[in-house]
Amino acid sequence: MKTSRLYFLSVPVLIAVSMLSGCGRGSGQPTNISYRQVGICKSFVSASGPVTSKADEGYAFFKIETVDNTKANKAFAFDPKLLYVDQSTPEQHAKQLWEWDRRYASVDSRIPQSLGISLAPETTVPAGGKLDVNSFVVIPLGVNNPSHGPEANKLAFQLLHDSGNSENTASGQIRVSEGIVFDKTNAADTKMTVVENCKELALK
Repeated sequence: MKTSRLYFLSVPVLIAVSMLSGCGRGSGQPTNISYRQVGICKSFVSASGPVTSKADEGYAFFKIETVDNTKANKAFAFDPKLLYVDQSTPEQHAKQLWEWDRRYASVDSRIPQSLGISLAPETTVPAGGKLDVNSFVVIPLGVNNPSHGPEANKLAFQLLHDSGNSENTASGQIRVSEGIVFDKTNAADTKMTVVENCKELALK
């Protein structure tokens, strides 16, 4: 199994965000990250015993498929630990960014060890390059619709990226960063449920 780290990204729309080595990406073409939400589970058995999520939470598994930097003119530093799911309420969104409820990827090594999966590694994709990642990020997050989104779609999550320099603008919108487009490849009619045992998920 690869030695790597697992980390995680949600907002109801696709957002452009930026991850790169050094300063801002400038005006080049965006890097495209494609991923698929695999499923959500509550527990697994590790070498030290059972591991269970909090009562109102679950482990959401995302498979990062590719990082496509073929149209960019700068190298792209892919750092999975900067991916997250935004579960902020409308009231939290009206406040300062640090008060938002952003759920980041787990760094619990028991997850890959117990489930036999590889976690997405931190790596650099050169300008004009494309990386087939085919590895996972796992995020412990709320399954009781804490962000007050559409109830019928409350278990469909989208990844975002924390650039470290995000801020609230005068319009109330967040400037997350620039230079990344996330492409979620699940079919539009995909319905997610929460299963008890993480080994029931199709982690391939």
